[in-house]
Amino acid sequence: MNACPRFAVVGHPNKGKSSIVATMVHSDDIAISELSGTTVATHCYSYQLDQQPLYSLFDTPGFQRPRQLMEWLQQQDTDASKRLQAIEQFLQHFGAGQEAGERFRDEVELLSPIVREGAGIIYVVDGSVPYSPKYEPEMTVLQWTGQPRMALINPIGGEQYVDEWKQALGQYFSLVKVFNPVVDGIEKQLAVLRSFAELSDAWREDLLKSATAIEHHHQNTQNKAAFLISEFISQALAAKVSKPLLADELQDSLEELIRKEYRLRLQQHEKRLRQAILGLYRHQRLDIQEANLELDYPDLFNQDYWYLFGMSRKKLVALASSSGAAAGALVDAGLGGASLMTGALIGGIGAGVASLYISNKPDTLSIKGLPLGGKQLTAGPVKDLNFAFVLLGRAVSYQRAIAARAHGNRNPLVVQESGSWIDALEKSKQVALTGLLKTGHKGLSGKQREHLQRLVYSLLL
Repeated sequence: MNACPRFAVVGHPNKGKSSIVATMVHSDDIAISELSGTTVATHCYSYQLDQQPLYSLFDTPGFQRPRQLMEWLQQQDTDASKRLQAIEQFLQHFGAGQEAGERFRDEVELLSPIVREGAGIIYVVDGSVPYSPKYEPEMTVLQWTGQPRMALINPIGGEQYVDEWKQALGQYFSLVKVFNPVVDGIEKQLAVLRSFAELSDAWREDLLKSATAIEHHHQNTQNKAAFLISEFISQALAAKVSKPLLADELQDSLEELIRKEYRLRLQQHEKRLRQAILGLYRHQRLDIQEANLELDYPDLFNQDYWYLFGMSRKKLVALASSSGAAAGALVDAGLGGASLMTGALIGGIGAGVASLYISNKPDTLSIKGLPLGGKQLTAGPVKDLNFAFVLLGRAVSYQRAIAARAHGNRNPLVVQESGSWIDALEKSKQVALTGLLKTGHKGLSGKQREHLQRLVYSLLL
């Protein structure tokens, strides 16, 4: 691949140009603010895979004096063959010396990558405000550059005037798309990339290859997230804390200590998972908001909020019964049918009844005698089926929130909790998942972990 395709993102101030750059290159290092004029100099950012840039975007200041710029250009000898030359003269004249800083500093900044770097043009407008002829001088200037051009309508405050903008922009730009960099996901981002490939034969092959590579990378990232979540579930379900009870009078204080340590261990497992998912999806700075998330994200052991992530009692009984019946059916198969399916019947009834008496206390302590005398207190591992679903539901909900979050979105992170997250799986996979969660406290084998990862991957899709 030669020099990667480059685009200058241009337009009026405060139209979401920096948000578009951040979302398209998957970077949250780019400064974004609701205040006009945050970007005062042009910066180049690249989307990279395996440390190779696939394409670059120039984040530019907004037009400040487009009408005066157009008037200056028209004073030159500007037949169609000399229009680009007129813009080059403008850059030479105002780009050197103090005059540029006083009059056309921003225009020089935004036009330089187009004229001197050969960047394509992505022109950004706000679809929630009416079209006005005041935008025509800057669109004409961009036309004069002769570079491939696309317009993006960013519906910052709504789409009231999108059709009006489409009519006007179609006269200046070969392609006009609606794109919201705060909410639009990977599919819309790839659509923008593929659309620009249609504008330039020189970049077409590279951009289409890049879009395919990014699509495959996203799928691989989902698979890696499934692995992280399945490993977290395997470790969390089997986690336990044990301490010897040296004297009976110390039992109360030791119980409190063990419960705290056990809860902390599971909370740390969950926090490490969240940090790993942030890194996986290139949200390097989103962890700054983790303190805010902690305030709004219910504590793992706060049972008042288990309904947000866990299963209803009816759903839990149904899944446990189906899982028990499936396990019993394996016993029946091993006996060649001689059991007349009593294994499936007893397994289903037993599992269903057991789920009615779940403890709702995942940190319930057990006391066991030691071989050489004395006692040992143990918290964990997780035997409560609903708590196992809570662990997985929280992990899946967090991953979905991060995977769907555009890098141009700087609002506080919100995790959409829903106890119906398991409905993304077909019934047979729900039953298989329930069986794995029920036995997780015993420690999952390598084959069981692989099975869990496949089921989680299906959930994430």
